[in-house]
Amino acid sequence: MQPSIREVLQLSVVAAGRPTVIGGHDHLDRTVRWVHISDLTDLTDLLQGGELVLTTGSPLAGGADRAEAYLTMLAAQQAAGLVIELGGQLTALPAHLGALADSLALPVVTLASRIRFVEVTQQVHRLIVADQYEEVEFARTTHEVFTSLDLARASTTDIVTRAAQTLGASLVLEDVSRHVLAFSALDTSTADLLYQWAERSRLHDVTADDSAWTAVPVGVGSERWGRLVLPARTPDVRRARTVLERAAQSLQLHRMIQRERDALVVQALGGLLDDLLSGRIGEESEALARATALGLTPGSGYAPLSVRLPRRPGTDALSQGEADRRLLAAVRQSVAASGGTVIASIRREGTVSALISCPPKGADHALGVVAAGLRERLSGRGGTDGWVAGTAPASAGLLASARGLAEAEHVAEVGLTMPGANRLYRSTDLRLRGLVALLRDDHRLQTFAETELGRLLDHDTRTGDSLLPLLRTHLDCAGSKTHTARASGLSRPTLYARLRTIERILGVSLDSAESRTSLHTALMVIDAR
Repeated sequence: MQPSIREVLQLSVVAAGRPTVIGGHDHLDRTVRWVHISDLTDLTDLLQGGELVLTTGSPLAGGADRAEAYLTMLAAQQAAGLVIELGGQLTALPAHLGALADSLALPVVTLASRIRFVEVTQQVHRLIVADQYEEVEFARTTHEVFTSLDLARASTTDIVTRAAQTLGASLVLEDVSRHVLAFSALDTSTADLLYQWAERSRLHDVTADDSAWTAVPVGVGSERWGRLVLPARTPDVRRARTVLERAAQSLQLHRMIQRERDALVVQALGGLLDDLLSGRIGEESEALARATALGLTPGSGYAPLSVRLPRRPGTDALSQGEADRRLLAAVRQSVAASGGTVIASIRREGTVSALISCPPKGADHALGVVAAGLRERLSGRGGTDGWVAGTAPASAGLLASARGLAEAEHVAEVGLTMPGANRLYRSTDLRLRGLVALLRDDHRLQTFAETELGRLLDHDTRTGDSLLPLLRTHLDCAGSKTHTARASGLSRPTLYARLRTIERILGVSLDSAESRTSLHTALMVIDAR
């Protein structure tokens, strides 16, 4: 590091002059960028800032006003400090210059004995050059370290860990929402490092001027997707930034390579699924060979899975594409957590289809773990909340499982109309609703629903009443007026009056099981549409 004024005064050549600090005591730790020897009275435009000026005292001779003007000029030129050799042209300084030096934040030092200024410059400049060489060497070594990580295709965690080891301090990689993507708890526990991380990160982002934390953005231009954060004070911010910036470059390169690799793999997996579903692959051995080459581990059974997102009107193509990619990633990660492997691809907008090679515990266990993983990774996230998954019976062969994808996709599609979201459905869960979903585009089924409920829909639209929701509640309560009153919060007289109104409008009796079944089916048709 560059020497401070205090360190310069401790050099033997300077100490021989018996230095005395007469002003600017609070700024002796200021670094010295260079040493400048001059007896000129005006150094304007000759200094660049950070110089320690050595003088025999002649610029200050000639009275207090001249001395004050000289100190003021040095402060304006942002000199690091002033060392004055007494005994020649100047034997003493005006008494008030100490207070002036304090007010100018300019360290002023007097030497009682003569010293060789050239030796001061040689020693200080040797320290500065050595520091600069050390910084160049540190930067070169840091570059080599992270270049080797780039060539080895190191993971995000490996890059963050190596950066932390280089600095000897804990590091955290966070995304733009302050979620921790990777970390290395080098000098503290994980619990202490990550305690209320998002709140602490936002606080230190606001108070960045206090230099308590050091952080650099990760990403290029407007595509910045995270920050690499050193959550502690560091004695050498310059070195810390060198390491963080080089690590950030490696993280960005890793992300770009991973995206490209994922895109190619996803394209290959999608092609394999298309070939399986279209019948272009007719031999089990060929199907298994191609799937194994793409990372599928052969298993005792293969389970089809389809995961759907609800349609959201007004969603632009970019947002939908990002949601689909998050869905695909969540499926792959959830299957990996179950101990299985998978062939998964985005089949169409809002739909990911997959064939899962089940681990020894079986398909039901794997699908249960996958569903739990999807709830953890997707629920509550913009664009992916409200997902449903559908499956079909597992098969011993890959081709048979691929044929089951059509059923899994149908189950997932019907699942979107079911009351519960963020869950896995099987064909046994669908029953009548599944049949309605299959026939929902049939005009005869639509005519049936309109005949059953059209008059009630017209009434609610014309009057602003909410009789259709009340009818739905009553049917869900199996026609029990007691349960309907409790579920709707209506008094018995009010409920009875409204139910009679519904019967009058529809021309049916709600006490009839057949009428309730017919109306319930019509509601399913409306839900499916």
